[in-house]
Amino acid sequence: MKFFTSISSFLLVGLAALHADPAEDARKDLADAQKRLVELRESIASEKPKLAKQFNEAQSQLLEKRRKARIARMAEADRKALLKELEKNHHLSQQDHVFVTGKLRDYGLAVETFLFPGEEDANQDAVQGIRLKSNDPETRLKARLAALEAGIDRLEIVIGGSSLAGEAVAPDGEVKSGTFAIVGPSSWFIADDDSLAGFILQEKGSRTRNVQPGERGEIKTVIGGGEAPLSVDVTGGKALALASIESDPWDIFRKGGFWIWPILGIALFSAVCGLVKFAQIVRIRTPEADWVTRILAALGSDDKQQAETIAGRAIHPVSGVVKQCLEYVKSGPDVVEEVLYEQLIGVQNKLQSWLPFIAVTAATAPLLGLLGTVSGMIRTFNIITVSGTGDAKPLAGGISEALVTTLFGLVVAIPALIIHALLSRRCQGIIQNTEKLGLTLVNGLRGERFNTQDAEGK
Repeated sequence: MKFFTSISSFLLVGLAALHADPAEDARKDLADAQKRLVELRESIASEKPKLAKQFNEAQSQLLEKRRKARIARMAEADRKALLKELEKNHHLSQQDHVFVTGKLRDYGLAVETFLFPGEEDANQDAVQGIRLKSNDPETRLKARLAALEAGIDRLEIVIGGSSLAGEAVAPDGEVKSGTFAIVGPSSWFIADDDSLAGFILQEKGSRTRNVQPGERGEIKTVIGGGEAPLSVDVTGGKALALASIESDPWDIFRKGGFWIWPILGIALFSAVCGLVKFAQIVRIRTPEADWVTRILAALGSDDKQQAETIAGRAIHPVSGVVKQCLEYVKSGPDVVEEVLYEQLIGVQNKLQSWLPFIAVTAATAPLLGLLGTVSGMIRTFNIITVSGTGDAKPLAGGISEALVTTLFGLVVAIPALIIHALLSRRCQGIIQNTEKLGLTLVNGLRGERFNTQDAEGK
């Protein structure tokens, strides 16, 4: 039944097509085809981004899978080597970041130190960024870079010269308000009450501005907008500071510490001993060549009083020795010789008095200097234990004490040693001359005795 119905429908359509216009049908087909084409293009256009996205995702997944496949094909040793290389590069990058951040922080602190009181408000953000505490490395780095930019901006300003209000410290320690004139690394100050003007000295690591007075008129002219020649210390104040140290001769005694005073004390005592001994020796005069002959002649004429008078005229230790020997002339030359050597012991002791003190000074002064050196080095190491070795200025006191005491110990010991040698040699010469003149007297007495005995025998 359905088959016959379909045949009937087909025959009806065919009969309708025989009676229809072919051109009209073609236009309808063309319109339908164009409509379907437009719809197809719109569908393609709407699906194209989605397909492109899916393509990119598939491509990324493919690359990732290829990388994983390559790593999977690698040997275990190669994977460990690659991992170690990556860890090394990561560690080096962290070190570089820490180094750069630290350098930027140091630069920021240096900029903060060189800021004058009037510049702190303008650079407040940069100063606060230096001490910013954040766990984010990027945030810290940006804060430090801000300090770097502030420092560069300030450098551009001071190179051309600028002036600003602020406070400085006078040599007597009084704080003065006034105006700074800044040109590059150099700066000058003049107080508002015109009581202080001079070059600014700034110690390293300190924010205190100390004024070295001078050139008041020139500084006033420059700050007022005029032109005037100003002295510039290219060493940043070090030359002026060194000149002030060298101009104070007592500063070296202060640097020597406690042990400098015992050295100076024994040096003074040694100098007194040397002067006393020199005054004692310089008065001694060697008797004339015929001095002993005249004494023997007086004894030969049996004039003992005249012999003692001649002996007493000599300004020499031999005078007392001979006068003592004359008391025993009648006892014979042998007794006189014994008396001579007995008296020589006393002369030697008297001439060598005070000399041991000078010798002790020559030996003790270097030891005291060494003791001061050890004390100063102990002090220096104690300071290093507390503050480290970053700044050498706190160590200067201990090192100065160590070196200055050694210097003074040698300065005292060397002259003391020379003076002791000269005085000892001179005293030894006087003793030998005394012994020579005494033996000449004894030999003369022996000869006179032989002549007397010969005369009695005849």
